[in-house]
Amino acid sequence: MQVYILHRLFQALFVCLGISLITFFLLHVVGDPVLLLLPQAASDADVALLKDQLGLDRPLAAQYLSFLTDALRGDFGRSLFTQDSAFALILERLPATLELTLAGMLVGLGIAIPLGVISAVKRGALTDRLCTVGAVAGQAMPIFWLGIMLILVFAVKFRVLPASGRGTVWHLILPAVTLGAYLAPLTMRLTRSGMLDVLTQDYIRTARAKGVRERVVLFKHALRNAAIPIVTILGVQFGRLLGGAVVTETVFAWPGVASLAVKAIRTYDYPVVQGAVVFLALVVVLANLLADVAVTFLDPRIRLGREHG
Repeated sequence: MQVYILHRLFQALFVCLGISLITFFLLHVVGDPVLLLLPQAASDADVALLKDQLGLDRPLAAQYLSFLTDALRGDFGRSLFTQDSAFALILERLPATLELTLAGMLVGLGIAIPLGVISAVKRGALTDRLCTVGAVAGQAMPIFWLGIMLILVFAVKFRVLPASGRGTVWHLILPAVTLGAYLAPLTMRLTRSGMLDVLTQDYIRTARAKGVRERVVLFKHALRNAAIPIVTILGVQFGRLLGGAVVTETVFAWPGVASLAVKAIRTYDYPVVQGAVVFLALVVVLANLLADVAVTFLDPRIRLGREHG
């Protein structure tokens, strides 16, 4: 297990390295922050002087090497506009992003798992068809549209929930539901397919023949084995949730890392964007690793297979 974890962490370094490289060069291609930092009447000499002060006049390869060297020490540079540490800005916003992401995951799982189990038990019935249609519709629904609709209904029309910001649990409800609805459809379909496969196994029929209560059969015996692919995909889904958080945080003015990155992209604030992207990529990689480790505890055969492999 330790060898496997070290191997995955080694892979994570290469993933973050590749992401940082792509992000760095894309940022330097699409815009120049110097044009935003200086007034429109600035002369060419002023532009050249500021580029020299910021180190933006050096070759891109040299700039990237400097960024990478500093990043390995935890220093992503300073914001070009506020002069604050980019890493400090990210850490300041990180709790809000994790709060929203975890709340969205809880909402999504709270919707998807019960509906997936019910859909599998009621296979072919009207309930199953309604759940399937709902899952397909949920996957096709744009996340920003859902967020705007929730604001219009619950914040504008009925005025029962705040439309934006962060402060109380009431501020969390609408963005968490929006993000959870983004996760629920795929998880519900995985739960359904996993339960359908498990419910045909001999040990399920044996448990029922022994008179074990149906609730115990479903949630203790069947769901535990059906949860293996769900837990595996949750690592990937966590990355999707962080991607969805970019839209959700923007729609609801949620002060997280994603909204910070969006604002930094608009102003070509290179250090903040690079730091946010690399940091979020590392979070996604670690989430995938934790999901893999959790699967080995659910199914010891997987752990044994890796140890012998």
